Parts: sequence; C-alpha cells; structure tokens
Amino acid sequence: MLTIVTGLPRSGTSLMMQLLHAAQHPIYSDQRREQDQHNPNGYFECEAVKGIVKNNQFLHEADAHAIKIVAPLVQYLDLSLNYRVIFMERSIDEVLQSQAVMIGKNPGLSQAQLAPIFSQHVEKSKQFLSAHAIPTLVVAHQHLLNNAPETLQQLIDFCELSCTVETLLPIIDPSLYRNRIQS
Repeated sequence: MLTIVTGLPRSGTSLMMQLLHAAQHPIYSDQRREQDQHNPNGYFECEAVKGIVKNNQFLHEADAHAIKIVAPLVQYLDLSLNYRVIFMERSIDEVLQSQAVMIGKNPGLSQAQLAPIFSQHVEKSKQFLSAHAIPTLVVAHQHLLNNAPETLQQLIDFCELSCTVETLLPIIDPSLYRNRIQS
C-alpha cells in the first residue's frame, strides 16, 4: 500500500509528511529540496514526481512508503498499484496568499483568476480518486490545527499507524500558520 499525500501547494502537505515521518511511516523523498523559512521543518518531496506525466514508474519503488504528489498530478498514478490518499484541503485564498508570500511577489495571474483554476484542480483530483475507488482521508488544514487530537486519531486509524496522538501533537506548530484569511 502506497500512501499519497496530496493537495494544492501550501495546503499542509509538508506538515502531513512531517506527521507521517514522526509516526515512523516510511517516507519516499530524495531530500533535494531543503527546508527554508517557508517550510522550516522540511518539504519531504521527490523530484521524480515532477515528471509523473511521462513516467510514473518511480511509484513502484515507493511502495509501502508515503509520497507527496500535488493534486493536479494525482490523475497520473499507476492504477496497477494500491493506494490510500490523504488529501489536504486549505482555503483557496490562504493557499494563494501563502504562495504569493513564498515567491515574494504577486503571481502573473491575479488571485481572482487563479482561485477557480485551483478549485478545478482540487475537484478534478477528487473525482479521479472517487472514480477509481481509492480510499481517501480528507484533512482540512484549519481543522488539523484547531482540532488536532481528533484529526490525528483519524490519521492514525486511516493509515494504521502504531503511534499515539500524543506522539504527533508536538509536530503541529501553530506559529507556522502564517497566511490566514480572517473570516
């Protein structure tokens, strides 16, 4: 069983990978992208994911591991493998704000133009997972931060992890939730 951690960039996928790492779930990462001020605890990415459209054979090497794959690329999974998916959700406005901060400027398209595109990526990915009956745990970023014990227990149960909620709680650092949209 391969565990896919997905969502839009800046939706909490790195945090989820950090949680899985703390739970001693094997992680498939080449560690090329080092931690920085935007992700001080690391990204846990694999460069091969960027080429998944043309070549998804690396997924066979990642079996029994957790791997991070951004939502728009989920549709390129090798369907001969068994998966479970942790789908991170975060407010599109917060995702766009976080990305703008990360790249240090406003993106070429306005947030109003990007929001429907990002929403479409999320919906298309969810439709793919549903159509192929891939077990999926949707984790709302804000719910993880505000209701950590409940959400972590769901994660432990879904991934059949042999750790406790108390083991994972220290991984969640609310001070890193820096790009909030006030409601």
